[in-house]
This record gives sequence, structure tokens and C-alpha cells, in this order.
Amino acid sequence: MKNVYTLVVALFAVSAFAQVKVGSNPQTINSNALLEIEGNKGLLMPRMALERTTLSAPLTAHVLGMTVYNTATVNDVKPGFYYNDGAKWSKLITSDDKAVKFFYMPSIAFDTSQDRLAQTKDLYTEYKNQFSLAATGHHVISQGAPAAGIPYFGTATDLYYYITEYDPAVFQNITINANGVMTYDVKAATTDCSLINIVFVVK
Repeated sequence: MKNVYTLVVALFAVSAFAQVKVGSNPQTINSNALLEIEGNKGLLMPRMALERTTLSAPLTAHVLGMTVYNTATVNDVKPGFYYNDGAKWSKLITSDDKAVKFFYMPSIAFDTSQDRLAQTKDLYTEYKNQFSLAATGHHVISQGAPAAGIPYFGTATDLYYYITEYDPAVFQNITINANGVMTYDVKAATTDCSLINIVFVVK
């Protein structure tokens, strides 16, 4: 009977305070924590094989805030920690990912037909629109590919922006802010063709 009474008291305490501590000194818990773990052992997260960032499987639905360790290498997922934003899975970036995570800006048009001062181009929005297939509607996808588009980074500040090459006779006074908005001047009629290379790097 004593054991039952003790269990009831413990459950009442957990319910009343909505806080749980695992490990040493269970009577003390950080006032800001719902769950505190203390000791010389780690926390083992749920391990599952995701199928694609846009699919909830093996969960039945996308759940905002869900965090898991993915064990599969398939489609656009590879082993590592993933969190769910309510619509898709996103991989938690590690230092190993940073070493190789960069990609070129999708093709976009710059009007260089005449002199223009203080022009702006939102590089992040251009990239997001193209990857989500929302830019022009002129796109083709392979059989079986998700119609929702290509996974993309959710906010502009997830990336660094670099221009690795441009023609200074055409583009002048170029700057890019932290949100990927490029400001520039155009000096027209200097060349028949001009290229500009823009690279995104994952933070």
C-alpha cells in the first residue's frame, strides 16, 4: 500500500507542476524546464527512416516541432537530425555539412539595356520562387518527382551570398545585405554580353 501511495503522490506532483527531472537530485529542477536530464548518459532521440523532406512518412502527418534522427539515405534525405516545420523536414546543419553546402544562384535576368542607378534584386526571393516552382510556371519535372518543388532554405538569413565574378564595365557599386537583397548600378551599352556568378553558402 505504501508503494501505491508513493506512486500516486509522484504522479500528482508531476501533474501539478508539469515538470519532470531524470537523474540525480530529482527534487530540484530548473524553473524554466519542463524536462531536465542530469547524469553521465546521453539522450537517445527517436531513430527512423525518412523517405523525403516533403513527405511526413513514417509519421502520419507533418508535426510542427517534431525532431528525429533519420537513418536513411534516399531521395533528398541523408542520416542526421531533422526537425519538422509543419510542412516539411529540414536537416539540422552540422560543421561537416557546412564544408560542402554551397550552390549557384538559379538563372535570373538583369536588365542592362540602359543606364540604371540604385537597382535592387532580391536574390533569396528569386531563388525561393524558382525552387518552389512559383517563378513563371514554365518548368518540367521528372516522373514521380514531387509537384511541390525543390526543398529550399526557409529564411534568407540561412545563407551567405557571394558574387564571385562580374563585369565592372556593366555592373557597378554592388552590395548585398544579410537578407540577400542586391543593390547595383548598371552602365549600359558597354558590352553585348555580360555574365555574373552568384553563389549561396549555407551558414
